[in-house]
Amino acid sequence: MGKWSHRDEGKRISQSVLQGKSTEELRTSQRFIKGLLDLRKSQKLTKTYIEGTKKAIAYNGTNKVFVDYRFDGTATGRLSCAAYSAKEAMGVSFHTLPRDKDSNIRSLFNCPEGYCFITVDYAAMELRVLSHIAKDGNMQTAFTQGADLHTYTAQMLFNKEQISKDERQIAKAISFLIAYGGGAFNLAETTGISVGRAKKIIANYQNVYPAIFEYMDFVEKFIKENQYAYTIFGRRRNLPDISSRDYSVVNRAARQGLNFTIQSTASDILLSGLLGTHRRLRESGIDARACATVHDSIELICHQDSISECLEIVYDELVNYPFIKENFGIHFDVPLKIDAEVGFSFGDGVDVEFKGGKPQNLNEIKEYLNAGS
Repeated sequence: MGKWSHRDEGKRISQSVLQGKSTEELRTSQRFIKGLLDLRKSQKLTKTYIEGTKKAIAYNGTNKVFVDYRFDGTATGRLSCAAYSAKEAMGVSFHTLPRDKDSNIRSLFNCPEGYCFITVDYAAMELRVLSHIAKDGNMQTAFTQGADLHTYTAQMLFNKEQISKDERQIAKAISFLIAYGGGAFNLAETTGISVGRAKKIIANYQNVYPAIFEYMDFVEKFIKENQYAYTIFGRRRNLPDISSRDYSVVNRAARQGLNFTIQSTASDILLSGLLGTHRRLRESGIDARACATVHDSIELICHQDSISECLEIVYDELVNYPFIKENFGIHFDVPLKIDAEVGFSFGDGVDVEFKGGKPQNLNEIKEYLNAGS
């Protein structure tokens, strides 16, 4: 399909096929187009994930799939993940595994008998990072009180308690767009509202979270003066394009710098938590190990007899971050939060309920695992 998305492809075909058709012909054409797009999606899933996995299994001579993680694969410091390859690409990149339930691709990857997968995902990590480094009191208050940030933001933006689903979605969209240098046109395109309304909402957002915009101005000014951006962990990215005479190039460099200060910091928090978890699991002798990391999450394989101990270690390392305190002396102004799930594959599982750093629904988890074994 080249550079087109499924949505763009559908529009392109619709314009050429549907003109001048009767109602019944239109219905038939629409069914054809939908079927064609579904077929192309299935073909891509089959070729990329199913055939790639089969090749990897045949090459390795086992039922295991391996991937390459690279520390130098991204400009932000995030780990990049590529399909394991010898002479040709094979296997899959865990970073691109579809999350939709229809394809069910994630359920292909199961753990050994007697073991389970533990998936741990940071909640709203990049916005927590932004609230910390920008020192925005309102956003920090939302996180400290344990509020749903997007609902809280919508209530502040629209000045009312009862928020609709669309209003929460607008608040969510603007938080991420603003964090990465987006503007009114981006918000309008993402949410379907008018550009005029988007401008008013952004103005309200600036009143709600003024320190975010002050931080954005600081970052842009710093990059223009120094041609690089930096993070609280000391990571640095050179941005020579900020001195370009091309306004669009300068804007891109400024956005890259802001993105870097947030995304790189979030990545280093995750990697530090991963290192601390690995060290603790090895020292304790618990039969569990990290097997993958995807953006803001860690995947572990754990023996079913060690679930409670493993979850407690993971919670402590990721939420209380002793590795970061010990090695970097950093203390965050907002609490870190994780969501965890225990299951047999990447595609299913039981949500873990924590209280005081300890899992509370172990019986539910054990019942789920026993039913599926």
